[in-house]
Amino acid sequence: MDIAKGIGILVIVYAHSWFVASSPDVLYPLLASFVLPLFFFLSGVFFKPEQAFVEMAVRKADGLLKPFFFTMLTYVIVRSILRGQPLLPDIGGVLYASVNTIPWQALWFLPHFWVAILFGWVVLRLIQRLPLAVSCLAMMVPLLIGIWMLPWFWQLPVTLGGHTWVLPGLPFSLDITLISGSCFVYGYLLRHWLRAHAGSVLTLLVSAVVFAAVFVYRGDTMDLAQRRYDHWLWTSLLAAIGVYACWALARVLMASALITRVMTYIGQSTLILLIFHGEIQHKTFDLMQRLGLHAFVAACIGFVVAVVAPLLIGEVIKRVGVLRFFYFPFPVRKAGGANAAT
Repeated sequence: MDIAKGIGILVIVYAHSWFVASSPDVLYPLLASFVLPLFFFLSGVFFKPEQAFVEMAVRKADGLLKPFFFTMLTYVIVRSILRGQPLLPDIGGVLYASVNTIPWQALWFLPHFWVAILFGWVVLRLIQRLPLAVSCLAMMVPLLIGIWMLPWFWQLPVTLGGHTWVLPGLPFSLDITLISGSCFVYGYLLRHWLRAHAGSVLTLLVSAVVFAAVFVYRGDTMDLAQRRYDHWLWTSLLAAIGVYACWALARVLMASALITRVMTYIGQSTLILLIFHGEIQHKTFDLMQRLGLHAFVAACIGFVVAVVAPLLIGEVIKRVGVLRFFYFPFPVRKAGGANAAT
């Protein structure tokens, strides 16, 4: 699980690099087709729908919304002080929490992830008594409806009081919940098979070849942040194959104890990497170019720094009580009096 999450966050860091920005027709659609579904799916694998809704919602808000709002509000306040930029519009954008209303766009995922989990809890409570095959077929309904609804609230002109705004999706990207929530629920439904399945080099190679064949044949992809979902069948198929390939790769990497430790550490630091990698990577790349380095070399350095620096920041956060309060969940007391992190 942690290794697969580590693969996913490294793909996200790479996807926000110069390499992908310079390859909008190949690398961008290839990576975007599976990386977000991977996180929703993996989170569903270990979800526990038997927990009470309010308790679950509060705990997930503690782990997702708290670091999001602390980071974004701190950033816009500091930016307002240093640059004299109007503060209220920035605060409004952070509270709206859509990709086009926040300065660090990659962080749109955190508040929406919370919404997708809540949706998953409700759906799983409704379908928990159905046979597995029926549940899997039933989840095609919200997925297809979600794909159909994608254009409804995206870049839509809205006029109020004589002023016209362009709607950047719904708050917390609620308009894509049927898609992301379906990926989450599928992770839960297929959890037993996935845990028992022994991935191998052969299954990894087969899934990679099939993924490449479908991608070359169709070229379809998705970008939920930009409300893009090219085809209900081929895009969904690419997402499913890509998610499985990452899981199989994680199984293969477990053959090395060193790689297992490194990737597990990275996977357990997903939140910190997601929050801090973007600005660090962009600033490092710009600095390297100003120093005269070729764009390729600057991008390589930027990628490494964008992984290492957030990991170091995470270690600092763990050791500073105030920062740990805002970036890590509160300890919770399990039945029997044992303490455990959320």
